[in-house]
Amino acid sequence: MFLSKKTPLVAIDMGSHSIKLLQLAQLKNGSFELVSLGIMPLEQGSIVEGAIKDTDQVTEALKNLVKAEKIQSNFVVASVSGEAVFVKKIKVPEMPEDDFAEKIIEDAEQYIPFDINDVALDYQTLGRVNGNLSQQEEREKKSSDKDNSAEQGPSIVEALLVAVQRDVIEERTDVLLEAGLKPAIIDLDVFALMNAARLNKDLTAMGATALIDLGDSFTHVNILQKGSIGYTRDIPIGGGYCSTMLMSKFQVPFNQTHRMKGGYMPDGVKEDEVLALIVQGYKKVFDEIQKSFKYFHTLSSTPVERILLSGGGCLINGIDAYMSDFLKVPVEHLDPMQGIKVNSRKFDREMITELTRLSTVAMGLAPRRFDYS
Repeated sequence: MFLSKKTPLVAIDMGSHSIKLLQLAQLKNGSFELVSLGIMPLEQGSIVEGAIKDTDQVTEALKNLVKAEKIQSNFVVASVSGEAVFVKKIKVPEMPEDDFAEKIIEDAEQYIPFDINDVALDYQTLGRVNGNLSQQEEREKKSSDKDNSAEQGPSIVEALLVAVQRDVIEERTDVLLEAGLKPAIIDLDVFALMNAARLNKDLTAMGATALIDLGDSFTHVNILQKGSIGYTRDIPIGGGYCSTMLMSKFQVPFNQTHRMKGGYMPDGVKEDEVLALIVQGYKKVFDEIQKSFKYFHTLSSTPVERILLSGGGCLINGIDAYMSDFLKVPVEHLDPMQGIKVNSRKFDREMITELTRLSTVAMGLAPRRFDYS
C-alpha cells in the first residue's frame, strides 16, 4: 500500500505522563474536522526526560489507546523532544543546492553537541540575509566607521540545522512498530507546536511570539519572528517537578498530584498551601524562560511581545496570570481547536477543549501528510 497525501495519518504524542492520540480529516474547503482524540495515562517512570524507560508498558498503553479509539489507519506521525534534540539557526555562504547540502553536513560537527555518527541530520533554508555580519556586528561597524563603504561579502543564507540522536528515534519507531503501527514521519515537538499555532493564527503578522508548552518533564520554548523560528530551547524542568514537591509535602501518590494541580484537593489539604507550592515550583521554570527571553533579545535586539501557552501546566488555575506577571509579557492560552469542526454528537466540546490543551503537540502533528511516491 502506498501512502499518499490523502492517506490519513494518526498523530501520536508520547509524553512523560500520558500518550495522546489525535486524528483529523481535511474538508473540501481546506479546514479540518476532528475524527479521534484520546489520552492513555502512563505509569510513573515509563518515559523520563523524553527517553522510553519501560518499553513494554508504553507499548501496551499505546495498543490499548489505539483499540479504545477504534483507529482504522495504522500510518502514524510521532515526534521527539528533549536533550537528544538539537536545533540551531546557522549562516552559510550562498551556493548551488547540492554544494549547500554538503556544506551543511560538513559544518554540522562544529555546532552539534553529539557525535556526528550518532545523529540524524536535517536542515531547512530560511532565506538570504544581508552580508555575513550579525546585527550586533553591523551596529558596531556603523558606529565605528559610518563613512566606510567597504565591499559586501558573499551572500549569506540562514538555515535551521536539526540533529536528533538516532537511538531516540529508534526507541520511538520500535514502540510504534511493536504496537502494530507504521511510522511515516518522526517530527520534533517544537515544529509540531508551531504547526498547531498556525491552524488559527497568522504567525507572520505577529511580533516576536513565544510558544511555551508546559509539559511534565520539559518546558518547550519556541520564539518566532515573522512566523519562523528565531530561538528554541527545551528546558528540562516541567510539571513533574511540582508533582514531586506535592508528593513530598502532602504524602500523596503521583496521580493525585495532577488532580491537585487542577484544583481538586484531597481531604485535609488546603488549596492555598497547594497553590503556594505550585508557584514555588514554577518559579524555577519561569526563571529559565526569562533567561531564554534575555538571550533571544541579545541575539535579535527584539523583545518577546506575547506568549501563547499550551501543555498540561496551563490547566493550573491562574498559571497564565502568574507567568505574565513574572515575565512582564502578555499571556494567552493557545487553542488549536478554534476553527476545527467538532461533531457535537460524537464529542463533548468542553471536554475536548481541556483534552486539547494536553494534546497541542498531537494537534500540530495531525495535519501532516507524506507521499512515498
